[in-house]
Amino acid sequence: MLGDRFAQHDKEIVDKFINPIADVYMTTRDYVVRPAADGDSGAITVYLPPVAEAKGRFYSIICRNADAVNTVTIADLDDSECWAGDIVFNGKCDRALMYSDGLAWLPLLENPGDWPGVSTTAPPGTTVAPTTAAAQ
Repeated sequence: MLGDRFAQHDKEIVDKFINPIADVYMTTRDYVVRPAADGDSGAITVYLPPVAEAKGRFYSIICRNADAVNTVTIADLDDSECWAGDIVFNGKCDRALMYSDGLAWLPLLENPGDWPGVSTTAPPGTTVAPTTAAAQ
């Protein structure tokens, strides 16, 4: 039975999707997020859920619309260990897969340069790791 595959979520079938066009605070159930920023909405911020409550979960965030002025910012709640700074998307299809280990948000980014604490100087095919960044 399909419902049995989601036992880690108290046997609920969880498929929560949001498509914000304004600032939004994600809940722990908002697994799929498709924000859009444009001239009408202006820049928007997507706040991740509390890192401790989201322990062991992945969140998919793909930008449906953004540009250099109307950006989409991914922010923590100032509760993530070693948060290097907010992630700013400025183009359609910019994306991140966010994972919480209960203490820190770990972003898996298509373009690691989107996160200020990530080194992009590694050779192609090499995993990049966060660098030491000043607290923001």
